Amino acid sequence: MATIQTKSAPGTARCEGPSTRDIILKDEHKAPGVITEESYRYLGDEDVDYAAYYSEEVHRLEMDKMWPETWLFACREEHIPNPKDSHVFDVGDYSALIIRQSDGSIKAFINSCKHRGMQLQENGTSDSLKVIRCPFHGWTWGTDGKLMSIPCAWDFPHVDNAEYALDEIAVDTWGGFVFVNFSSSAPPLMDYLDVLPRQFAGWPMQNRHLVLHIQKTLPANWKMAQEAFLEAYHVLATHPQGLASAGDANAQYDIWGDHISRFVHTIGTRSPHLKGEGSEAEILKALGGDDLGLSLKNGDTARSVFSEHLRSTLGEAMGVDLSGVSTSEMIDSIEYHCFPNFMIFPGISLPMVYRFRPDGDNVDQSIFDLMFLSLTPEGTTPPKAPEPVKIGIETSYTEVEGMNPRLGNIYDQDTSNLARLTKGIKASRKKGQTLGNYQEVRIRQVRQTLDKYLSA
Repeated sequence: MATIQTKSAPGTARCEGPSTRDIILKDEHKAPGVITEESYRYLGDEDVDYAAYYSEEVHRLEMDKMWPETWLFACREEHIPNPKDSHVFDVGDYSALIIRQSDGSIKAFINSCKHRGMQLQENGTSDSLKVIRCPFHGWTWGTDGKLMSIPCAWDFPHVDNAEYALDEIAVDTWGGFVFVNFSSSAPPLMDYLDVLPRQFAGWPMQNRHLVLHIQKTLPANWKMAQEAFLEAYHVLATHPQGLASAGDANAQYDIWGDHISRFVHTIGTRSPHLKGEGSEAEILKALGGDDLGLSLKNGDTARSVFSEHLRSTLGEAMGVDLSGVSTSEMIDSIEYHCFPNFMIFPGISLPMVYRFRPDGDNVDQSIFDLMFLSLTPEGTTPPKAPEPVKIGIETSYTEVEGMNPRLGNIYDQDTSNLARLTKGIKASRKKGQTLGNYQEVRIRQVRQTLDKYLSA
């Protein structure tokens, strides 16, 4: 096989044609500077081993050294809006019982009875609790974690109530997201999030609320499943219908430190893979413009017309004024990743949140939480978060009530690759995956950061 030659230094080559930054800077409705800010560094080109995707040993190392040492997105504040509201968050062996306190603060406890270890609340549940009562023997704690009563207390003279308070773990919030950390030496959340609060200064996520939550079992390790969403390189083969209306090979990739990365993937443009420039009318048609009754006037672009349509329709649907929102914020796929498993989109029409977790001890399966946020009208109280709609491996996203069929089809395409990936890496004589220096740098960053935790 011929070697592909390049004159560029590793990591400096880019797709020919206009860059994501070039496209966004031409928009009439100007984007915030953080969107066109660039932060890339070359992280090497060595193959990344496959064994980490199916090794029981690596799974145990992750459980021992990574999951309990990182800040994990557990729920939204609207899951626990009122005092005594609770939510259970689980990842592998770990379970946190998160409770809103009477003063509005939040506490998180290890979800395990101090008597004989029973889970106090079931996995993934949200309830309003008067007290925390173990269903096995009835030991009871207040929602502040203090032991209140023990049946047959005369038989437990050796139990000191103060010592038998529930074990607290670190909990903090940012942007309406509730995070937990199971480590006794957790760093401050704001330090862990690095540049994320600065990047999101103009996107106050606490002013949004959860409107749809789909929880799907996937036939792949959590890392492999997550990696399918860290790059746009796969659009050419996996989502060919998107080539006529989305940039892919010219998407922008950014990394900051060990924990944060981003891609910006433009919508309302043509893929550089397509020959010729194509017309704005063709791009608008590919976006569904004909069905929406949209048309171009002198000087219009598909991006400008489609984004203006969304400003009007989504603004009316949500009860908010979107007139000051830039074209890029309205329509582009802007995805941030926070290690190890949390992804967040600040955009208006693509307002997703992703979370990937192991499915128990099954290294070949994972749980994918796909959430959609909506802007909360000023002066209103967001509704309580909906319960997740749980679907199996074979169930299509399009079958979920409230899911956009066009978007559901895209997610079906994404996750349909995973079973064959799981089988293929085990059959491979080659021991690792070969990553692109630029388009797949976010995958390399995640794996390098994971290695740092596992080797600590």
